Amino acid sequence: MPIPEMTPQQKYQQFIQTHPKYKNLSIDKVCSIMVKEKLLNANDVKELKKPLFGNGFVNSAPAFIEEGMNNLGINTNNKKTKPKNYVEVPKRYHPNFSELEVTKSGKVDFNQFSMQSLKAKYDSKNYTITKNDNGNISVTKKDGTPVMSINEFFGEKNVTYENNGKIVTVGISKTGEIHNYQTTEIKNNVQYTKRYDGTNKFPSRVYSKYPDGSHGQINYDTKTGKITFQDFWEKDGNSPQKVIEYTNGQPYRKSINGKTEFVLVNDLKDDIFAKNALGLPTTRQSLSNNVLKRITSVNVTETIKEYKKLTGNNLIDDIENEIGLPRSTRDKLINHIETLYCKEASGEESGKYLAQALYDDISGLGSGKLSEHLKMINSENLKYVMTEYKTISFNNFYKTSDDIRSLLEHIPGIRLDYKDSENLTKKLVPIEGLLTAIQGETGIPKAKRDSLTKQIVDLALKDKAPEVKKRISRDIANHPEDYHKVEIDIYRAENTKGGDLRNPNLKNQKTKETKNKTFNGQIKQGKTGDCWLLAGLNSIIAKPKMRAELEKLVKIDSKTGDYIVNLKGAKKTYRITKRDLQEYPNLATGSEKVNAIEIAMDKYLRDDAYNDRNDSQFVDKEFGSVSTVDLNGNGLTTLWNTLFDNGEPDLVRDPLKENFNAPNKTYTMSLMGDEDIYGLARSEKEENCTIHKRHAYSIVGSDEKNIYLLNPWDSDNKITIARADFKKLGAYIVSYELDIA
Repeated sequence: MPIPEMTPQQKYQQFIQTHPKYKNLSIDKVCSIMVKEKLLNANDVKELKKPLFGNGFVNSAPAFIEEGMNNLGINTNNKKTKPKNYVEVPKRYHPNFSELEVTKSGKVDFNQFSMQSLKAKYDSKNYTITKNDNGNISVTKKDGTPVMSINEFFGEKNVTYENNGKIVTVGISKTGEIHNYQTTEIKNNVQYTKRYDGTNKFPSRVYSKYPDGSHGQINYDTKTGKITFQDFWEKDGNSPQKVIEYTNGQPYRKSINGKTEFVLVNDLKDDIFAKNALGLPTTRQSLSNNVLKRITSVNVTETIKEYKKLTGNNLIDDIENEIGLPRSTRDKLINHIETLYCKEASGEESGKYLAQALYDDISGLGSGKLSEHLKMINSENLKYVMTEYKTISFNNFYKTSDDIRSLLEHIPGIRLDYKDSENLTKKLVPIEGLLTAIQGETGIPKAKRDSLTKQIVDLALKDKAPEVKKRISRDIANHPEDYHKVEIDIYRAENTKGGDLRNPNLKNQKTKETKNKTFNGQIKQGKTGDCWLLAGLNSIIAKPKMRAELEKLVKIDSKTGDYIVNLKGAKKTYRITKRDLQEYPNLATGSEKVNAIEIAMDKYLRDDAYNDRNDSQFVDKEFGSVSTVDLNGNGLTTLWNTLFDNGEPDLVRDPLKENFNAPNKTYTMSLMGDEDIYGLARSEKEENCTIHKRHAYSIVGSDEKNIYLLNPWDSDNKITIARADFKKLGAYIVSYELDIA
């Protein structure tokens, strides 16, 4: 609905305010000037002069009309004679809302809503003014007809009044700005309520209510006035009978009586599969408009999905094959869809899409849009792009290796073993990460390749805490041209959303230094995802003979106080300094010796990832982190393979027959299912406790009736579970045995 036009009186008032030189002219002369300037017409002048002919308006005429009448020699002051020094201050009205007075600055004047002002405006003979306990005011005629209401909500006001047959409700902020308004009118027995945001020209939504009780709603784009949404509800209906969603003012999806039609998808199909009069494939001119104007962030993922479902084809591929369009136009349409999709789809979906597109750009006959595709990487899909690219490269390597071996086997005189085949494949199709592959694009200038690489590194560090940026940047600076290691650093950065590198979510808040330098402390997991490690250590510490073997692996340098940690299974030794302990503030509490093992293991996992160039990395989808590059989210077996060199751990097949008290065996477990289990176990601090999914526990003993567990979150709180109930857990149990004399 258009904004209500100004009344002739408001036009006259505004003209006098903006042209003070005409202030002393008669009303006739001013009207003559305004008619000449096409600011008034004959009907406006007639309306404006009505107060001069005794129609009852004189006594309540606005000041500017009284002033004009006085200039004509007509005395309008029939109550009291004004003092000689009296100055009439003309009232100002809002240009869009004729009932609302405003200040010089154009803000709504709240003084007009005081009881004193309202009583001066509405005489008690004809009107009734009431104010309730909440401060809300109502003005009605003596016959009960409402004239105006002023309701207050937390300092803001809603003012309702009638204007030209419409009920207008204006929302006014504490500072006098109009932040919304609505109008209600009845046409052909249908009540229409139009709601506007601020003082926009177009409504944001229109509600319609029909005599039979049915109702509907239409939403609009307040900038363009184009429809965006429409629905219709029958009386007492539990769901709408009709829902239509629009983009660029045209429907893209309809749902009528439960049947859904994807209008935009049908239009795209008709555009792409169009034929000319001779029955030959052609290109409809509407394709560009339908892609650029009607595919938006709201519907891009659904459009791609439904187009595939309808045609069996990929929308982007079909546009690519539209040879009736110029190459530049096709690129523009595809870039529009890809950019929206990579922004709106889930990180995993868009990451997989981009990884394949980038792999095709670099290694295959891709679109050649490497730079454009790299720009579509964002903080949500980065880790998926990186890991999926490595996985694609990894899989393609072995597929190519098999193909080469199969091909050469049929050539007489050539004998190729597996190693030879693998070496040949590495030359033809090496296993590469994204950064390594970009740097291998020698057709691009080195400066450009470096710029693209830096773009990805900067994105990985963009939202990270300062200490994370500092630590990762320091590591990258140690190997700036080793792009495999830089990729590992990006994986490490993607494992954190907060302060500590090993902590995905929480801020880097340093805990007080733990004084206990033995394994005697009550270990509690910190803010790092290494339950797999702590569960294993707790199970060792609970067995005196195995604990003695652990003590042999962690020594203290008497001169420096450093911890010397021997990861026997990995054949690695690490010196853990005081600085290391300060840089890892969110590890377990209770024992610095445990912290030393945690830090040594983290360093080893990083080094191992640095050195293993032919492995693909995988994303832990539930926790949103990249596994195998630091302490977060590794498997139960990782500890045993790294800490000791006594062979592989075993799986416990039947926990009811197992004696968990063996002095040279440790046991750890985690749930196989995807749900927490509550009520089967009890702890010393709780009557019932929860066994959590995707979380590791120590099994520290048993008897005929019960099995006893420790949760790394609090190893001072032993958990008891009956053997019969333990079987119900469906736990994945790992046993590790040491040869102890």
